[in-house]
Amino acid sequence: MPDDTIETTLTSIHQMTPRVKQYVLQAPDHAFDYEPGQHVRVAFEQDGDLVQRPYTPVNLPGTDTLALGIKKYDGGLVSTYMDEREHGDTVHVIPPGGNLHLRDTDRDVVFLSTGTGITPMIAMLKQYLREGAGQVAFLYGERTQEDIMYRETLDHLSADHANLRVLYSLSHEEWDGPTGFVQTHIEDALGDDFDDPHYYICGIPPMVVETEDVLKDEHGVAEDAIFTEGWESSAV
Repeated sequence: MPDDTIETTLTSIHQMTPRVKQYVLQAPDHAFDYEPGQHVRVAFEQDGDLVQRPYTPVNLPGTDTLALGIKKYDGGLVSTYMDEREHGDTVHVIPPGGNLHLRDTDRDVVFLSTGTGITPMIAMLKQYLREGAGQVAFLYGERTQEDIMYRETLDHLSADHANLRVLYSLSHEEWDGPTGFVQTHIEDALGDDFDDPHYYICGIPPMVVETEDVLKDEHGVAEDAIFTEGWESSAV
């Protein structure tokens, strides 16, 4: 294991959706320091090799605890490893990093995500609602209603904060809300209430790249107002 690896104990496991669990990891006497939106890496050794995968805490920094939402993928080494963990198990994490974090809490903001890309958005949204001074829109795309992560959290936050609007869009289910790709609903979600916002995007690489193109080509958003992890275009 790398020298900076942190040993944590798994203190809670919650099945959020059919394929996603939330894991709470605790490291007594350690205070996790990161920018909301940044990720840690869950790591373990297999056949002499280090296996690791980035996951973003949905809780704010400054405590000894991390809350991670992890989707199990068929053949996914780390997601399968975590799916097999039990309460009280030791889990090793590599300290935080990453490009996603709030740049300006005085600026209106728009968060766009799909799937588990919602996790950095939840953390940044919590920070913005605590520190921000403008309008905030949270657009989240999933396949079906049962796949929506952190829906109760978002609905509660939306009810508590008049400056927050939340939009869910489903790609594989007909319902009474928006359908199709979430990036097609940007104009509907924002209306005329947002003043030159910053955009934060996270999801599978094709969605991230397409959303960047939609923002720049169809909405005239400047490139320096769009923030992603930064590696997605090379992965498409």
